[in-house]
Amino acid sequence: MPIAKFRIHPDYRSILQVWLWHKCVDLVCTNLKVAAKDGCFMSDPSQHIRYVFTPLIAHVCDLPKASMIAAVSKNVSPITMATQDKFGDKVLYPPRTGKHTLQLIHDIAKEIDPWDLNKFQKAAKAAHLSGIHMPYSLDWLFSCPSVFLAGEVLHTLHKFFADHPLKWIKEVVGKTKLDAHFIAQHKRVGTQHFTKGITHINKMTGHEHRDIQQTIIASIAGTAPPRFIHAICALIDFIYHTQNPVHSPESLELMVQALSDFHALKDSIIEAEARKGKKGAKEDFFIPKLELLQSFRGMIERLGTLMQFSADMTEHLLITHCKDLFARTSW
Repeated sequence: MPIAKFRIHPDYRSILQVWLWHKCVDLVCTNLKVAAKDGCFMSDPSQHIRYVFTPLIAHVCDLPKASMIAAVSKNVSPITMATQDKFGDKVLYPPRTGKHTLQLIHDIAKEIDPWDLNKFQKAAKAAHLSGIHMPYSLDWLFSCPSVFLAGEVLHTLHKFFADHPLKWIKEVVGKTKLDAHFIAQHKRVGTQHFTKGITHINKMTGHEHRDIQQTIIASIAGTAPPRFIHAICALIDFIYHTQNPVHSPESLELMVQALSDFHALKDSIIEAEARKGKKGAKEDFFIPKLELLQSFRGMIERLGTLMQFSADMTEHLLITHCKDLFARTSW
């Protein structure tokens, strides 16, 4: 992927970089788009020749990249019609189809030249779009962002847990007491023991997120309001049910029920003033990743278990094959 520098006003550099990204992915995937439309001969793992088609099934990415791919702004969901003020609702909104997004882009482009960046950007933002006029999935047959943007476990679940529920717990229980409870835990094989607590850790990996989730409910029992604990427990249950390697109608029902229980109890988080912002306690749940959780059942029914789309492996390879090697260079 080229790293370009645009000699233009800083306000427009980011959108041009995104345009370039979409163009590059479009060029890379050209043959796949042709195969999705016309089909092609390929050999399967048993070396048998098959005539196959290649629709885009899944694009594994975090939330900012998903919004970029769906060509929508940050204050709306990339896969449903939910807007920012609806993120905390216990409602599954209709899918934000690629056809709908492309129609909005087409309507704006008829009135304003996309290369008139200032006017096109303003019109796009008014329609909750990001300003991208040619997303790479534009001509990919049978491909829709509301379908191929699969729920990604590492960022949508574990990172969400660290960014929100864990912070709520720190506010209610207190950092000193929470650290003391984790330090006092017995060491167990297969689980990390946090000898200095958890509140001082600035950068956590998915492995640490999972280890904290295993004991967080027991660690806050008796030190937080019961309904608050039940709300956190329901969210942890949802995270665990989502990671099942095999799903059944019953397991999906349990997963949906866990999320429903959290929404029924989430007022306890507001009552405890656990959700903080720059101006003090918040009384809303305008959290984009929380809204994405409503779509998990449909994703699993369409694509299968979400564990196959986790970014754990690619994130690990980024460290071992890029970051570690870069540290050994002369830069």
